[in-house]
Amino acid sequence: MPTLLHLDSSPRAGSVSRQISGEFAEAWRKANPEGTYVYRDLAADHVPHVDDAQIEVMHRLETEGVRDLAVARTAAQTPEEKASWAVTWPLIEELLAADTILLGVPMYNFSVPSTFKAWFDRVLIAPLIADPATGQGPLSGKKVVVASARGGAYGPGTPRHDSDHQERYLKAALGMVGLAADLTFLHAELTKSAHVPRLAQFQEMAAASYQAALEGARTHGAA
Repeated sequence: MPTLLHLDSSPRAGSVSRQISGEFAEAWRKANPEGTYVYRDLAADHVPHVDDAQIEVMHRLETEGVRDLAVARTAAQTPEEKASWAVTWPLIEELLAADTILLGVPMYNFSVPSTFKAWFDRVLIAPLIADPATGQGPLSGKKVVVASARGGAYGPGTPRHDSDHQERYLKAALGMVGLAADLTFLHAELTKSAHVPRLAQFQEMAAASYQAALEGARTHGAA
């Protein structure tokens, strides 16, 4: 049976990114009634930032060239490392088990929320990194959908296109672990037009962008 891993990172309960990811999740569950749905709210249930203990484990895996996940699972040695690894490993297991990964990630200050970054820094361990020669890794073949909300407009041709470090970062970061081959972005742009006076003139464009993102979520979720 297929498994959907759904992560939200916005601290706002009714955020646009949560609305879009919610539409995808609802469509997916209708299309996969026997599937497994795993949800993690990274804002309500923070993943602790990477600490010295985890870095020690990750450095050891890199130094020893460990690629075997079974070996990595028991790589922690000291009590501090084991405590930190006990936070990290369930996150990795969720990733490995998922067929589809749904990421609710708004743009914050041209990039991603720290709640998302803390999660990703935990799961990016050496054995998950794709082989540079083949581009393949343990996570290859999974479908990834990013439900995104941006206060302004950052698409090609817009004045702030060069300031889009959200999509570019996610493509690069997810590509490191072989998750960029089947990667879809559902952007709702100009969301700040609803409350920033100087952007009020773009409210119709914002509404169209939001509706397109919702429709894309329903379509991709049901696929």
